[in-house]
Amino acid sequence: MLSNIYLHYVLDLWFEKAVKPRLKGEAYLIRYIDDFIVCFQYRADANRFHEALKKRLHKFKLELEPDKTRLIEFGRFASRQAKAQGKKKPETLYFLGFTHFCTRNRKGNFMVGRKTEKKRLRRSIGKIQTTLRLIRHWPIPEQVEKINQMLRGHYNYYGMAGNLKSLYKVYQATDKYWHKMLCSRSRKGYVTWERYAQIKSWFPIVRPRISIPYKELKLYVIL
Repeated sequence: MLSNIYLHYVLDLWFEKAVKPRLKGEAYLIRYIDDFIVCFQYRADANRFHEALKKRLHKFKLELEPDKTRLIEFGRFASRQAKAQGKKKPETLYFLGFTHFCTRNRKGNFMVGRKTEKKRLRRSIGKIQTTLRLIRHWPIPEQVEKINQMLRGHYNYYGMAGNLKSLYKVYQATDKYWHKMLCSRSRKGYVTWERYAQIKSWFPIVRPRISIPYKELKLYVIL
């Protein structure tokens, strides 16, 4: 809350009132707490803003994180520019746990693709596996309730249009590791795959679902 209040005056209002009127092209600021992306139509505007931003933050005893600050070309013409520079594909950007990349829809038009960022994906799977180790001696109904609680939370956050493949990676990793934990409950407690399938028919694991489909995603973009 304090970060939002502080940066509203330090960054948001300053960008709208002082920066945008001085730019040659269009520009947009997207911020969540202290993590933000700024989009520019022209590279020259981006370079000027970068220098002005460092000075602005310094006045308020703040500074940019060098490892997380970079300038990339992104958008409709990024693929063409990447090919002209001898690159296979344009760069990607990471924001709020997603990898955003340039792609095209079925009609061949440009669109922004999204998938769970690799580190976040490994972290989510690791967290679920740690929990499964801790609860492997719980009654199976209670285990499933806990597993589904964690999976629903993951699907609700990362279930954006186009990211179904990443959701299935979490689901499949959870499914495989739960079987492993059930087999480790005792020395002679190996659970055959047939028996495991029967257990899941009684106590199913929540399968991946998209919480924000493309139609709703367009509405968020308009907002």
